[in-house]
Amino acid sequence: MRQSNDGDTEVTFAPAPPTYRIEIVDVFDEYAQFPLREAARLYGPVIRYNPRLFGRVFHSINSARRVTAVQNVAHPMVHNGLSRLFMTMQPDVIVSVHPLLNHITVEVLRDLGCHIPFITVVTDLVSVHYTWFAPGADSYIVPTEDARQVYLSRGLDPQRVHVLGMPIDPKFSRPTDSKEKLREKFGLQEGVSVALLVGGGDGAGGLHDAVRAISRARLPVQLLIVTGRNRRLYARLQRTRSSLHVPAKVFGFVQNMPELMRAADVIVTKAGPGTIMEALTCGLPIILSGYVPGQEEGNVDFVLNSGVGTLARDASELVDALRLLLKPGSELMRQQREKARQLSSPQATFEIARYILDQAPVPNAAGLWQAARARRRWRSALRPLRTEARLRTLRRRLPRMTQLTVIRDPVMRRITHLRKQGIRARTRASRERQDGI
Repeated sequence: MRQSNDGDTEVTFAPAPPTYRIEIVDVFDEYAQFPLREAARLYGPVIRYNPRLFGRVFHSINSARRVTAVQNVAHPMVHNGLSRLFMTMQPDVIVSVHPLLNHITVEVLRDLGCHIPFITVVTDLVSVHYTWFAPGADSYIVPTEDARQVYLSRGLDPQRVHVLGMPIDPKFSRPTDSKEKLREKFGLQEGVSVALLVGGGDGAGGLHDAVRAISRARLPVQLLIVTGRNRRLYARLQRTRSSLHVPAKVFGFVQNMPELMRAADVIVTKAGPGTIMEALTCGLPIILSGYVPGQEEGNVDFVLNSGVGTLARDASELVDALRLLLKPGSELMRQQREKARQLSSPQATFEIARYILDQAPVPNAAGLWQAARARRRWRSALRPLRTEARLRTLRRRLPRMTQLTVIRDPVMRRITHLRKQGIRARTRASRERQDGI
């Protein structure tokens, strides 16, 4: 309750606390074994330094047969960890946002003999890899109609796919200060167009070359540059910023991207799906400066066919595209802004969240994990995991037993014999030298 200005007592009701708990887990980092755990960390460096290699790998395993082969190799490295995660957390709903986890999750749930609603949220716009759609998931949420058509082409149940849009940071759905106030906040000049240059979270996409090209062209523009986690690029741009022929502000990894986008007139970015949908929400025309082969190829077609942007294949095309958009009274700028607003889905994140919560059991109701029959099944499923853990503990406690087991191998026995012969020969030679002295 609170007291109003006129002395009356007003009754206010606080919203009820949420009846759910959210656990976000990096399965590869926390539950996978070597070398799968280390391989998952290579995505950022590979797309930054050798994107063509990533494209070749993407296309080479984009089929049912190749995916099955990869899964057969990877599953033993994460199966027990994922089983342990589910039985420890006891989730009521499981949501996957990573394509490489979908098939193994279906397999683990099948091995546990339980039915927990499993939802796959696809975060690629068009080029949807085969690993995204694992038969056996309860629902598939896709961002575009193109992604839905890829799903249908694989012969899966059409009732399980839902086009709800792309999940982006909820901050993009909230109002910000006006463009004028934001430009004042970032120390930008009045009356000069603003271009936002973004290379994604890993700072890929040829940002440095784009900045140099715009500077050499001396375009009437000021730059906001976001380098993401690429600290080397951030330091390099900071060193050369004073020598540029256009005003520029350089940022690393930022948390205020909605403000940066709403302060800008146009965005230059690689074809990452998240950045594209965020730019559409802010009504920004898009100039694509690059893309990751395979995964982001379809995003280029999405931007071009929707009429919200262009692709600049080199520095000269980037400068020409910027010059055309930033021309005073540009009709192209107006058209692309309007189409961007029509194509945006700022409420997609909330619609996806509501759908996920609708799959959860009724609060306070006896769920799957509370049933007596289920508890017996979990104990049975947990037994091999406990056995494996006991064996690992035993091996750590008895290193001599492990060593004897290895030595019994004929190859290792031969290597040990040769090593001993070498040691004896070196000892004899040393003694002979000492006797000679």
